[in-house]
Amino acid sequence: MSLVMVDGAVSHRVPRQSVKTKHLLSAETLTPDYVDEICELAENFEFGFAEANHPRGTAVALLFFQPSTRTRLGFEVATAALGCHAVGLDDMSGSRSNARTGETLEDCGAVISNLCDAIVIRHHDVGAAAKISTRSRKPVINAGDGWNEHPTQALIDLHAMRRNLGSIKGRSIAFGGDPRGRTVRSLMHLLRYELPGEVVFCPPAHVAVPEDILNVLSMSQIRCRVIGNISDALQQCDAIMMAPYDMSDIGEEASSDYISPRASPESHVITAEKIQETDSQSLLFHPLPRQDEIHTDCDDLPNARYFEQVRLSKYVRMAVLDHALR
Repeated sequence: MSLVMVDGAVSHRVPRQSVKTKHLLSAETLTPDYVDEICELAENFEFGFAEANHPRGTAVALLFFQPSTRTRLGFEVATAALGCHAVGLDDMSGSRSNARTGETLEDCGAVISNLCDAIVIRHHDVGAAAKISTRSRKPVINAGDGWNEHPTQALIDLHAMRRNLGSIKGRSIAFGGDPRGRTVRSLMHLLRYELPGEVVFCPPAHVAVPEDILNVLSMSQIRCRVIGNISDALQQCDAIMMAPYDMSDIGEEASSDYISPRASPESHVITAEKIQETDSQSLLFHPLPRQDEIHTDCDDLPNARYFEQVRLSKYVRMAVLDHALR
């Protein structure tokens, strides 16, 4: 395939009109063109067909008011890969931009955006990213706001499923574990563009699938059903996106001593034995971290794609940042 130039970078794909967006706050507001552009740019970074050309000294502020390992390190690595600098505090509880000192998120955005070229924020409060964006002069990227959304993780999850399934259209996609999580909500907004044949939930018995998620599927005319045993998904579904059995701590402050229940019932745990018994071809995904919902004896099976999902996440985050910094 012949190479073409796209905004000064080499690409193996046919260029499409760039879709401009200042902030990345919600998956609900993303257009199909934007999603395609990010996934294509991620592939171009992965295979060396795109190069970043950002001014020397470009800085990305990482404001993580809530604990993070994969997302925090992922954005640090992606920022470095673009030739930019990631700055921030390891523990935002030591910052004066918190409830103790009374500085608002709006003021925090005004200050940081005069020092840095983009802001990545994670916060325990719903709507925190939107608040900081109201006064920010630079792009704000939502890396998780309480129970609400996690749009960059949804882009990663979608990209991983596209790459491994070839196409999501007409496929049966299952969600195991707590369906209230922000990653599920954001991914549901993106799946409406992919037209899966059905979405299957295997939630805890004590947790209902949120109405707003069901409404997204209904308005998109995507069939939805609920099952009570993950083995049914292993037999019937093309892909399973797993999550911890209970994620009640997702809206807790970093200083909270709340501990989520750690034990998943046997009916909601994927094991190598279950995969063998059902002769399952289902591909397994997980935004991580996992607890016990996918046994480690699955890790080396061809079904397991969650660590590949992590590898691909670097390039998706590079694409999100590169797009925001243009």
